[in-house]
Amino acid sequence: MKFHSKLFYVFTLIIFFISCKNNNNSSKDTIAGIWNVTEIIGGFSQPKSYEKGNFTWEFDTENNTVTIINTSDVFTTLAVPSFTNNQGGVYSFEIFEEDNTQFLIVDGRKGTIYFTEEGLKIDYGIAFDDIAYIFKR
Repeated sequence: MKFHSKLFYVFTLIIFFISCKNNNNSSKDTIAGIWNVTEIIGGFSQPKSYEKGNFTWEFDTENNTVTIINTSDVFTTLAVPSFTNNQGGVYSFEIFEEDNTQFLIVDGRKGTIYFTEEGLKIDYGIAFDDIAYIFKR
């Protein structure tokens, strides 16, 4: 009887370790780090493409800030950086989840976060004449 009891425990431990999974998706589906804006779509204008490195967003998830660097567009009329005009600067952000959908709020604007095979899309309401940003690492 003692042998069967030990065999049962060994078998249970083996099953336990075999059934463990590595659920680490942290590198693929995380907003942290530097993202290159490759395209802006929507609004009342044609889609606008950007070369890698010319327009970047760097998400600091520890301090909840996003640093935007935009060397493609020239801003001469705005004294204070404005997120809604894609002007570079450091902005605070918040991410929250509702009904299994993640949302990003930057400077009072709420966008839906989509992780894609190609990278990241943040949609601020393209269906309502706002814009969406397409990102790649």
